[in-house]
Amino acid sequence: MASDLAIVGVTVIDGTGAPARPNMTVLVAGGRIQAVRAAGATPAGVEVIDGRGRYLLPGFIDSNVHLSVYGNPARRDTSVKYADHGEQLAVEFTQRALKAGVTTLRDSYGVLAPVLAVRDRVDRGELVGARIKAAGNIVGWGGPFSLTFSLTKDSELSLFQERWNDILAQDAGEELMDMTPDELRVAINRYLDKGVDFIKYGGTSHFLRPSLIGFSPRQQAVIVQEAHKRGKPVETHATSSEGLRLAVEAGIDLIQHPELMSRDLPDDLIALIVKQDALCGLRSNFTAGAFRQRHLQARAEAEARIAKLPPATTSAERWRRLEMLGENDDIQRRNSERLIKAGCRVTVATDSFLGDAPEFRRTPKGPEAEPGSGTILAIQGLVELGMTPMQAIVAGTRNGAAAAAMSKDLGTIEAGKIADLVLLSADPLADIRNIEKVEAVIAQGRRVDLARLPENPLFYRPEQEVAR
Repeated sequence: MASDLAIVGVTVIDGTGAPARPNMTVLVAGGRIQAVRAAGATPAGVEVIDGRGRYLLPGFIDSNVHLSVYGNPARRDTSVKYADHGEQLAVEFTQRALKAGVTTLRDSYGVLAPVLAVRDRVDRGELVGARIKAAGNIVGWGGPFSLTFSLTKDSELSLFQERWNDILAQDAGEELMDMTPDELRVAINRYLDKGVDFIKYGGTSHFLRPSLIGFSPRQQAVIVQEAHKRGKPVETHATSSEGLRLAVEAGIDLIQHPELMSRDLPDDLIALIVKQDALCGLRSNFTAGAFRQRHLQARAEAEARIAKLPPATTSAERWRRLEMLGENDDIQRRNSERLIKAGCRVTVATDSFLGDAPEFRRTPKGPEAEPGSGTILAIQGLVELGMTPMQAIVAGTRNGAAAAAMSKDLGTIEAGKIADLVLLSADPLADIRNIEKVEAVIAQGRRVDLARLPENPLFYRPEQEVAR
């Protein structure tokens, strides 16, 4: 049972975009916020947290993470070694996120069974961790060792990889793209029966080149209709402007990484996204900050090397040189800035993942892709991309709650909402980097013992917590 709390004398930044309110008291009971009022007398018998000189925000929400080891051809060793450790790895991920103040995670692609098991344990209060919403497979894709995900042919697969594809796809793989609308209607409902919280479907294949459109307009309409009938949000992964347009026209609720294209988004498509009010899940952790600076340095070095080469004579050579330059990183940056400037409703969607086990990594994994730190860097990155600190906080809280279809319960500090809260020691409106300065996290009304997290790590190394 959640204990009763009073956070007194604190400055409240409530996630609605309203001005900060100093010297407030926030009362928590039964796991929910009971009152947000001017500081005064505190009820007897409650745990008091001194909020003087501190700043209280809603818990952060990440709309696109991957809690499980799901493999790909480059991660075969990790997939085999850790295939049976799915729950432990998901627990580690959710606890590392919570330690950074991220109280809700949307897992948009992963191994369904262990993620659902950890989701339910967190919901029942049996496990300390960020709340989880899960999609399982990206509907229409065949698993990590498939043609649609990694351009891997069936003839190249081991028996383990074939089985791993089936575990990921959950009977909602490439075969769905061949179905009639009526057949697809049945398949989508069968998939929803597995207990997923939302549907993510492949508007295109996984990769940028060639970006192949997956479902027809009629099929996409069916996917959206059937999920909405059951109160489930729908989103897409689409890496071409025409593939994305079809999904927006079908009525999706959220676009994962709309900036991740092989070209600049057309102006009329951005206008359509704004008109439809589709949430835009931006990976600003990969388009700003230190990651961006490393790209610019690498691009300058590549330009110097290319300048010494003879002119490219084939289209393949031209593509390879664009890849050397990291051209797609620049496209993502421009698309992100334009989406923000146009007024798209943005949510933080980092694509944070476990990836290779530490013992199999040739190079260190950057903080932008790690649980928790990736989310913090993404919120900070939104300011670099054109938002005010307040707008970035709204994107990481209220808009994340909308993406999770939990606006009635999460995302803002208001009476009646679930008490997911982050206490900071410095003002994030003065400097958005202050969201790193976490003093306390309250999840579902309980103060979290941050020093204990993660409790039983497999991949985590303490050095990953060094300053960013």
